[in-house]
Amino acid sequence: MAENGAGERFSSVEVVDELVKLLQELTERPRFGELPGRRAGARAGGDRGIPLVCLVRGTAAAGLLQALQAHLRGAHPGRVPHAYHRFPDPSPGVPTSEPATLDAVGSVLVRIARELSAGVNGRYGRHEFRRFELVYWLMNQRLDGADPESAATLLTRLRERDLLRRSGDDLLPREVLDDATETAPWWVRLVVRLVPSFLFRAKLRGVVPGSEYRWLLRQPYLAPHDPGTFIGFAERLTSALVPGQSAEPREDTGQLAKLLVNAFLEDVRRAYRRSWWRIRSARRTVYPVVLLDGIRRDNGGYAVLKIINDVRNDTGAFDPLVIISGSAKVPPDAETTAEREPAPVSQASHAYETWARKLATDSRARRPTAWFLPLKVPALTVDRGEVPPTATLSVRPAPIWSRTSVLVIVFLLLIGLVATLGYRQVRGIVAADELWRYEHCGLDRDNPDAHTLQRIGDDCVGVTTGHLPLFGPADAENLTRFNRVQQLIVSQNQRVLEAHESNPDRPYATVVYLSAMGAARDALASNTARLVGLAARQARLLERTDSDEPLIRVLLSNAGSAMQHGELAAEKLKSLAERDKSVIGVLGMALSSKPTRDTIAALGDVGLPVVAATLSDDAMPEASRMYFQVSPNNDRQAQVAAGHVRAAYPDKRGVVIVHSSDEADSYADNLRADVAQRFGEVGLRVREEPYRPVTAGQDADARQLGQRLCGVADEEVVFFAGRPADFGKLRDGLSAGCRNRPPALIAGDDIARYAADNNLRGQHPEIPFDYVSFAVGAQSCAAATEMNQTLRALMPEECEDDANVSLDGHAALTYDALYLYVHAMTKLGGIPVSAGHIWKEMSDIGDSRALSGESGVIDFGGGQVPIDKFMAVLRVADGNSPTVLASCGEYPNRKDLDLRRASWCPVTPR
Repeated sequence: MAENGAGERFSSVEVVDELVKLLQELTERPRFGELPGRRAGARAGGDRGIPLVCLVRGTAAAGLLQALQAHLRGAHPGRVPHAYHRFPDPSPGVPTSEPATLDAVGSVLVRIARELSAGVNGRYGRHEFRRFELVYWLMNQRLDGADPESAATLLTRLRERDLLRRSGDDLLPREVLDDATETAPWWVRLVVRLVPSFLFRAKLRGVVPGSEYRWLLRQPYLAPHDPGTFIGFAERLTSALVPGQSAEPREDTGQLAKLLVNAFLEDVRRAYRRSWWRIRSARRTVYPVVLLDGIRRDNGGYAVLKIINDVRNDTGAFDPLVIISGSAKVPPDAETTAEREPAPVSQASHAYETWARKLATDSRARRPTAWFLPLKVPALTVDRGEVPPTATLSVRPAPIWSRTSVLVIVFLLLIGLVATLGYRQVRGIVAADELWRYEHCGLDRDNPDAHTLQRIGDDCVGVTTGHLPLFGPADAENLTRFNRVQQLIVSQNQRVLEAHESNPDRPYATVVYLSAMGAARDALASNTARLVGLAARQARLLERTDSDEPLIRVLLSNAGSAMQHGELAAEKLKSLAERDKSVIGVLGMALSSKPTRDTIAALGDVGLPVVAATLSDDAMPEASRMYFQVSPNNDRQAQVAAGHVRAAYPDKRGVVIVHSSDEADSYADNLRADVAQRFGEVGLRVREEPYRPVTAGQDADARQLGQRLCGVADEEVVFFAGRPADFGKLRDGLSAGCRNRPPALIAGDDIARYAADNNLRGQHPEIPFDYVSFAVGAQSCAAATEMNQTLRALMPEECEDDANVSLDGHAALTYDALYLYVHAMTKLGGIPVSAGHIWKEMSDIGDSRALSGESGVIDFGGGQVPIDKFMAVLRVADGNSPTVLASCGEYPNRKDLDLRRASWCPVTPR
């Protein structure tokens, strides 16, 4: 028991009882608006605020805040979110000094943030501290301000932090975040890799609403618009909390401390912000509580409260946070005046109402004690074993409409409704035989291929053991050639089955050619060329009869005209592989794009290795560890192009990169970035000119851009990073605008198919151009190579004088793609042929085991992309057949051309 006032006596139970009543009043969130809401004592003018409750007590009552913590923990129906922090007591006989304000604020807030964000406090919604974590992280980054690369270093760290979703590594264990990323589904990992890289720059520029980056550039402290960029402002914050490296000479530590506090409070404000789309906010019916025990001037406690008071005065924002401190003297200066005489705990509610009425005036006057509500605790001993007070804390239930159970029920009802309607719709479709035939590319139900083929629009998607039908308007001659090569492969497949039946000891497997097949001219010509290479390689296997010579059946699969249905095709392949154990892998692929990466990833999940013939996107190997490609990547292409321009056009000082604006076309975007980097490295100025591709319909503007390029300076070269259809439009524009003096034009590898077409390349003979190619074809199959020798005997009609099916080199690349499977099966010896064994043997191709293929040397010693792979630069002039200007890498199979390595070629040591 204790005395208070004129003989008034209180027990610890009564004191705690009064404080619990005050806590109930402060923590209960109104249904509308914020505290004090419509309760008695509400301030006029709509001013809102929660005081800093300062309990001034003697040493005997040192356990008071712990008693309050027990009541917060035992509230009904669940715990009130709270954090308890006790400041250290001074050591006897050891002189003390007031700690640095910034260090004191940072150390306290980081502990409070950790405790509030813990799962035990998440009953009414999780507390996240993204803004505080970002500011705290920046202040703990050690950077040398004199280092000219400090900005780049910080940018790299920020990007890594953003991509890895490790906000607040200093608050949450790194292992937890790493494990979460590793165990996520493949599509989540893909999104984590791709999307943040595009959003990161937007975040730094503050154009993404709600992001911590945007807030940091708009908060009031330290003039964030100096020097005008996020990285510039972030650099000013670095090293502020790094031991032994203070930012005090550069920045005001008081302002830094306010920034930390404001970031912490802003995170709490955002969690409680009311809006119709933030259902989680409605679930928060109670304010969180922070208990700061044992505060003193010399342990930083007073400084923390003073900074919070100042920030509230500065911002005028409502902070949905109850802060209660315990100390021996009145904070923030341990001084007691008549005006600031602490009110007795017994009058806590009255003192709160008085404080509320004065807050508006005191806060606007920026009084250093505007937010302080000191309460005097009588001299008593708090015994936690006493009977608990009669007052207990209760939390108002969340609105019914915001409860998770209600939302789940509504969601399940909607799902049930949609599922019911969908089931009826599907049942009706399946019942219609005519619709079945349409959806399965015209096949009857008893045809085994009907279950692995599906028509989507004009695309027949899936895998077939026979012909792959194409829909939509097509050039009759090109379609005839395509079907002729298809028929050849189907016939050879039958011979493979017969040979396997007659000699079961020969290694036997099925490989699927998966590509973007459609009736468009480019797609027909490209796939015909690739299938020619496959047919030639398969034919050579059939010529051999030894028991150790592999037999490979080649099935055709379509992922859609733009690979947009690749994941569906992968599902069909999975179904086929489960029924046919001879299926060991996939080759082909087309169009370096996101759908293609998704397809490769899906095939990797099925467990099938993929060998791409013509893909070049630098990021493509990241889609699957079971992926390989026989073609070089865009980075090497950019290096070769830059070297060629420097050697062939020594007077050029700049490059204009013409590229597609289609974000889904990762080939064009990646090649653009690589060209910009590599051309910049050789000293050329880089500028870019995007265009809308023909896939945009009437909005396509490559032709208009071609006309504008007539104004390119004489000292600039134009590099085209795009698709053949747009390249034709670009040349149309150049011809219309400056056919007599066109700019120097060089194009990426995808133009090889355009250059191999007599009609296309001859449309504007006055517009010459150079282009990069991954292989060098031979007109009329004239080269003395293994593939061309086979083609002359197998398909003489494709080797006539006017034929150009292999001129773009795609046939050679696909020939080598199938060669990898042949080589792997040969190396297995007596080991059973399986997808896993094939992948292992392909992984070992490199160094002394490198292969000499039709398109050059294939060496996977560096990973999934060949090292120092052959590449050539060719020129089309006067509409004639391409001629080789320069080449890089080894190409040992061509003796009819001078393919010596150029002196400027990039070299990757083996």
